[in-house]
Amino acid sequence: MAERLRWVLAGAGLTAAAVTAVVALTAGSTTVTPAAVTETPSPTPSTPASSSSSPPPSTSESPTTAPEVALPDPAAVAEEVTDAVTAASKGTHVGLVVLDRKTGDTLASTGADTPYYTASVVKLLIALDSLYDAGAWQVPADGDETDLTDMLAGSDDAIASRLWEEDGGTTIVGRMADLMGLDHTVAPADPGQWGMTKMSPDDVVTTYQYLEDTVPDDTAQPLLTAMADARQPADDGYPQYFGIPDGLPGSTWEIKQGWMILRSALVLNTTGIVDSRYVVVLLTQQPAATSSAKGRAAVTAGIKALAPTLTAAAAD
Repeated sequence: MAERLRWVLAGAGLTAAAVTAVVALTAGSTTVTPAAVTETPSPTPSTPASSSSSPPPSTSESPTTAPEVALPDPAAVAEEVTDAVTAASKGTHVGLVVLDRKTGDTLASTGADTPYYTASVVKLLIALDSLYDAGAWQVPADGDETDLTDMLAGSDDAIASRLWEEDGGTTIVGRMADLMGLDHTVAPADPGQWGMTKMSPDDVVTTYQYLEDTVPDDTAQPLLTAMADARQPADDGYPQYFGIPDGLPGSTWEIKQGWMILRSALVLNTTGIVDSRYVVVLLTQQPAATSSAKGRAAVTAGIKALAPTLTAAAAD
């Protein structure tokens, strides 16, 4: 019987060990059928999940936008500049406007509408008027371009005086003020003293804006080139790199400076376009007893105080 049972159980697919166990139980008179005998199944190794079924978490970050740079209040910047000037030259009157041409923002402003003596800054008006005839802009001829370059780059007074007389003296100021909409520009009381023309900081800014944006390129470029090549010293020997050039090392500029000694005041002005973006106009009327060296240092100190604001604006 045992042999027959082995054959039946083996035919049912049981292993040899299971068959032996069943036979042993049978020997003990226990009735067992093949359906009642099972083996504990061997554990089936788990199959690792496919990498495609559960992608790894993304490590990329969403792009972030750089925070905007908060620019200081224009009045606060102007106060810092004024403090720097007056700390070096007490009693100085300061007019200041700084315009960001890229954004249209005014970065600093004080005394924007107050007229100040221009000294040689009025040569901007003289140069522009000499190239404006019967409502049309002219390209300077070779000889005229040389004269205008000397007047602007070297601040040549003799050329300025000749053009002033030839083109109508104080009427130059009136024509250019009407053309450009200069609201606080005043011709000199003495018709022969072009340097005593008065302009507000805002009007000087407007003049630079007009030169850049309205005057045709072939007319404007010789003037801008001359101001980019301002000579040191000027043709009369005066050190004209105070203010913008000395206060903003590493910057590019087109400048027109002004200096004049009156019985009542020392006039020192630094004006121009900086880094092809900012119009900077700092006009000062300093106490008459102030030495020129001290006055120049004061104007340069003011421009140095402005430098962080220009850096912040460039990063915005």
